[in-house]
Amino acid sequence: MKSASLSVGLLSLATLAVLAALPVPHANAQCVMSDINFQSSIDGSRQPANQTNNVTQGSTGGCVGNTINTTNVQSQTGGTERTTQRRKSTQQINGSSDSPTGINMEPVKIKTNVQIQVDNPADRLRR
Repeated sequence: MKSASLSVGLLSLATLAVLAALPVPHANAQCVMSDINFQSSIDGSRQPANQTNNVTQGSTGGCVGNTINTTNVQSQTGGTERTTQRRKSTQQINGSSDSPTGINMEPVKIKTNVQIQVDNPADRLRR
């Protein structure tokens, strides 16, 4: 009984040693480009806010394992004048043809744009 348990234990160890010695390819992730914009205006202006967000995301070649993340917050509170908020953002990833997987893919491009305007009549009462 002891010799059977010892044999099974030695066989398990030998199997683990062989598996540990095998080459295992590394995981490779596709590139990701993300841009998050938040613009808010809380005021007493009777005119709509002028909020613009111009984002350019460019890439050349295949891309593996890189990320670009940009964030922006513009917030205006109070007053009775028209709010103007402008933003311009450019992201660029230059890949290569040396992908470890042999597959060259375009980056995942994510653009999130939140623009809020809240009318606050109390701002019109302040003098």
